[in-house]
Amino acid sequence: MGDGLFGNPITNSTLEGLPDYVDKKNIERKDRARVALNMKNAEEKSVRAGQYLQNMKEQCNGDLGGTLCLLYNATGDPIRYVTNKDFYEGHVGPTPYPIEIANGQWAAFLHVPKSTKSPYSVGTIVYRGKDPRGVDCDWMVSWDNATDKETYRTKVYSEVREKDYFFSCDWEAIYKKTQVSGVCHDGVKDANNRHGCSLSASIGNSRFPILIAVFTLQDV
Repeated sequence: MGDGLFGNPITNSTLEGLPDYVDKKNIERKDRARVALNMKNAEEKSVRAGQYLQNMKEQCNGDLGGTLCLLYNATGDPIRYVTNKDFYEGHVGPTPYPIEIANGQWAAFLHVPKSTKSPYSVGTIVYRGKDPRGVDCDWMVSWDNATDKETYRTKVYSEVREKDYFFSCDWEAIYKKTQVSGVCHDGVKDANNRHGCSLSASIGNSRFPILIAVFTLQDV
């Protein structure tokens, strides 16, 4: 298992060993997504992901802070890193973004401000997965976490769009949407949300807030 990944992949073989699926002939994407979502906190994988981030935090400037990012994949298929966008020179922390997150896995990474002259952890990350029909689409999470909590509040935002959308999107527009968002965002409420996909996100408001984003399908 690579750095920043926690939990065993949940595949057809996993479901075949469960009582509810032992006699099911055709295991579908939504079945894998449902089991992954139900097992989000199984085997202490979420705890281990959180501990990993706490350990990474010790390598960072405590005065500047940073964003402890936790992504959970319950889409029924692996999701793969596509791109990211940073604002105000924020950047990924001691370890890189996980390249691929299996169904049923947590991914963890730290995003940090550049310096006291640019004390902002503001960024986005995009992964490619599949919608309920098996069509590729891109899932984006954005966050805004300034060091100065007396002046600024944390924010999080998410979108699911067609494949390659974020290679030609208006990042400034996404930044503005993030600015008017809150500490929780449910992408399902987005009128342009990719049909059948669900990407919800939340963020705390401490010096090192935890961001949690759950990638899954609707009605699982």
